[in-house]
Amino acid sequence: MKELQYWTTNPHWYKTILCKSVVLLSKLIMAKFNTIEYRDAAEWNDITKERSRGLLSFSNHVSLFDDPLLISNLGTTAYKEVRWIAADHKNFFSTKLKGFVFSAGKCVPIIRGGGLKQPGFDFLIDRLKHNDWVHIFPEGGRTREAKGKLKLDFKLGIGSLLAQANPIALPFYHYGMHDVLPIGAKLPRVRKKVIVQFGKSTTITPEWIAQNCQAESPVEIWKALRDWSKQQLLELEEKTRPTQSKN
Repeated sequence: MKELQYWTTNPHWYKTILCKSVVLLSKLIMAKFNTIEYRDAAEWNDITKERSRGLLSFSNHVSLFDDPLLISNLGTTAYKEVRWIAADHKNFFSTKLKGFVFSAGKCVPIIRGGGLKQPGFDFLIDRLKHNDWVHIFPEGGRTREAKGKLKLDFKLGIGSLLAQANPIALPFYHYGMHDVLPIGAKLPRVRKKVIVQFGKSTTITPEWIAQNCQAESPVEIWKALRDWSKQQLLELEEKTRPTQSKN
């Protein structure tokens, strides 16, 4: 596909070096110049250390730098263990240089309006089936609300990934990235605090889907799983946001 001409997935030494450098820089900015408070992280730590199936994490999306700044602090610098992440192909793969950089960063281009049967989604499903870590922002883009409140029109892609890859699903909600990178800012701020509230993991199996999704057709199952993921994040949002910021 012409839209994906600058996306590469083949391993190369420069990808390892570039990706590790970005992860280390992100850890420096967030862990040294800012503060991250992790809540209920024990299960996340156990799952990211050892698991026998793919991990699909999903979260709210507030700033342009949620990834890599925040997400990089949730894993290791080992290239194989760095997350794969869905990314808009126009913003991140429109030129050869962008394709070079973001391919090295394990970003996977998703064509907006291209439906769910496209190379990016197929690749993410394959990675999950090979026990990799994939992260997705199910809102489909950043919220423009100043305090980062969730958008409610979650995209169907997360339902498709859950149904087709049967991964471990683990949500988390973060609060404070709107201060680290306010709307319109081009450089991250320092001396800010970010809270990361982890939810509980759920192993999505065909049996779990049959018990929890009152649907039969694939699309209806995807919709039910999308709505389930939305409910997980709404509950975490209610638990995490300061009282004065909940409205």
